[in-house]
Amino acid sequence: MGHCRTTQDESFRIRIRPAQPKESLAAVNAIHDIAEPTAPPRRSTAIRTLTVDDPLLPALERRLAAALGGSTPPGPLDLRWPAAAVARAGDTVAFRTNDVGGYGPVPLSPVLDIRVITARFARIPEFARTDELKQARLIPCADKDREELLTAPIPLDHWITFETTIDRHRYRLREGRWQEITRERGAT
Repeated sequence: MGHCRTTQDESFRIRIRPAQPKESLAAVNAIHDIAEPTAPPRRSTAIRTLTVDDPLLPALERRLAAALGGSTPPGPLDLRWPAAAVARAGDTVAFRTNDVGGYGPVPLSPVLDIRVITARFARIPEFARTDELKQARLIPCADKDREELLTAPIPLDHWITFETTIDRHRYRLREGRWQEITRERGAT
């Protein structure tokens, strides 16, 4: 196995290429087998990104729209720093948004409270929520006046994480993309 090996000092060296998730999964399983050889096989996660024409997208987006409006979500809904902004999290004092839902900017603090988002989206008709989520932009700022922008505008759906289950399959919205999360057993 060329992507995972033990060194002389018993530490691990792993070479993972993000474009090859099966190799990454094999590396995680190999580490588990080396570190705990008598433990039962580890359950690892494989992730498949759904395509824009996937027939499940309408059902997933309906569930997301309900959760955005504050309905009891059929899964966890939260805000998280996307890759495009995470390096600026410590410098962020405030956020600038565009006019979300026709009700003006969203008063979001660096705490990233999902309740602020659901309060705004509850005012938007459910059928329009996911489109509005994709159109809305969030920009971290280094000042309270929201003049010193730390990143380019980032679509709000890149800041939202949401998980739901349909027919015993787990799906997640992360960084604006829907993914199917599959639990796999043992090494590959």
